[in-house]
Amino acid sequence: MPLSIARRDLLKSALIGFGAYLGGPTWAARIAGGRDRFGGWTGLKFDATGFFRTEHDGRRWWLVTPEGHAFISWGVNHYHANWWAQDYNRDLWLRRFRAEDVYDRAWNRGFREAALADLRRLGLNTLGIHTNATMLTHPPGQARFPFVAPYEPLVLSHYLKPQPDAYADVFAPAFEAQCERTARQVAAPYRDDPMVLGYCMADCPPLTDNEAVWNGSTTWPRRLRNFAADAPGKQAYVDCMRERYGDVSGFNATYGTSFTAWPDLLKARNWRPDQAPANEAERSDNAAFLLLCVERYYSVARAALRRADPNHLFLGDKINGDTDGLHSIAAVTSRYTDLVNTQHYARWEGQRETMDRLTDAVGQPFLNGDAAYTLPTETMPNPHGQHARDMAERALWTREFMENATARPDFVGWHMCGMIDTAKTMPGKEQAQHQGLMTTRGEFYPEMEATVRDISDRLYIIATGQA
Repeated sequence: MPLSIARRDLLKSALIGFGAYLGGPTWAARIAGGRDRFGGWTGLKFDATGFFRTEHDGRRWWLVTPEGHAFISWGVNHYHANWWAQDYNRDLWLRRFRAEDVYDRAWNRGFREAALADLRRLGLNTLGIHTNATMLTHPPGQARFPFVAPYEPLVLSHYLKPQPDAYADVFAPAFEAQCERTARQVAAPYRDDPMVLGYCMADCPPLTDNEAVWNGSTTWPRRLRNFAADAPGKQAYVDCMRERYGDVSGFNATYGTSFTAWPDLLKARNWRPDQAPANEAERSDNAAFLLLCVERYYSVARAALRRADPNHLFLGDKINGDTDGLHSIAAVTSRYTDLVNTQHYARWEGQRETMDRLTDAVGQPFLNGDAAYTLPTETMPNPHGQHARDMAERALWTREFMENATARPDFVGWHMCGMIDTAKTMPGKEQAQHQGLMTTRGEFYPEMEATVRDISDRLYIIATGQA
C-alpha cells in the first residue's frame, strides 16, 4: 500500500526547523547542486532505486529520480506529433526537418531533436500523459526524456464519450483478465525503463451521475444494477442495497418498485431506466455503490500492473478536479495510487482550496496532470482553460499557480497543457482548441517562455521554501 502522511504531520513538518522532524535532511541555507539527467536536484539525495518514486523527507513530499535525487515534475502535455503536421503548418515543418514526407526518417529525427531542444530550452523535465509521439518515448529503454506512460484497462476518457459498454463489470473475472492482458501488453515492456515516471489510466472518466449528464454517458451503478442475476456486478449491487436498507420495503419506497424480497431484485433485468436519479435517496445509493465500483476498479487494475511492472509509480486516472464526487472518490483511489493525479482548470486560489479540502482524505502528494491558462485568438477562439485578457496576464496566472503550489509540502508537479497551438480549422478542434507555449510555427510566446524558464531555474528554490 502506498505511503500516506496525515495533514497534521505535513503541517507540523512545514513549521519546524530544518532537519528536526523525523530525522529529515538539512536543506542548505542557500540552494546548491545541479540537475541530474532526469532533471532532479542533486542538492538533495535519497536512496537510488533505478526508478522514479515518491518520498517524504520529514518536511515535504518529493518525487525521486532513478538516481535518487529530489524531483518536481515540471512538464508539458500534448506532444502529439500530428499537431506539427496539420494543413496549416505541415509544409513549414517538412522544410525545417528537411523531410520529404511526414513520419519519414528525416521527419522523425527532426521532430525528436527539435522537441528535445525546446524542452531543454524551457527547462521542463517531463512529458505528460497526453503525448503521442513515439519517437520521443519508444522503443522501451530508448527514451531520452522522462514521460508518463498509458495503462488503460478500460477506455473511459471523457473526450471519447464512453458509452455504456465501456463501463464493464469490474467485479467479474473477465475484468481481471482484461487488466492482466493490458498490463502485459503496455506495461511489461517498460518495467526496466528508468524514463517512465509512472502509469496513468483514463483522462477524467465520467463517474458520477452529474458527470454522466454532462458527458452524455452512464455510470457503473446505473449499468450494473440492470444486469442478470449471475453477473458479479449485479450481485455486488444487491448486497450493497441490502446493507443500506435492510428490508426491501425501504428500497421499494425509494424506487417505486414492488419487490417482495432481495432475490427478486437480483433476478430483475433492466428494471430501472439508465437515467439521472429520480430522488435524493437514489442519488445517495448510486454514490455509495459507485465507491465500491471504483475501489474494485483500482484494486484489480493496480494488482495487474504490479505483476507486470513492479517498478514504476501508479498514478491512476487523471481525476476531474471539478467533479462533485472528488473528495469521496479520491479518498478511495488514494488507497491504491502513489499520488493524487488531477486535472483542474482553475486559478491558484481554486486549486489551493481543492488541495486543502482533499489533504485529510488522501495523505498523498498532488500532481496536477493537465491544466492551462489561455488567451483566445482569431484562430483559437475558445482554447481550453481560463481565459486571460492578454499574454502578460496568462503568464502571470501561470507563475502565480506554479510558485504557490510548488511551495506546498504536498505538491510534486504540474504538466501544462500544452506545447504547440492548435487551430479551429483542425479536425476535432472546431469548438474548442488547445493553446501551447508556441505558435503553430514554433515561435514561443515571449511572456510565457520567460515565465516558464524562470520557474525552471528556481524550481527547487521554490520547493525548499527559499524563494
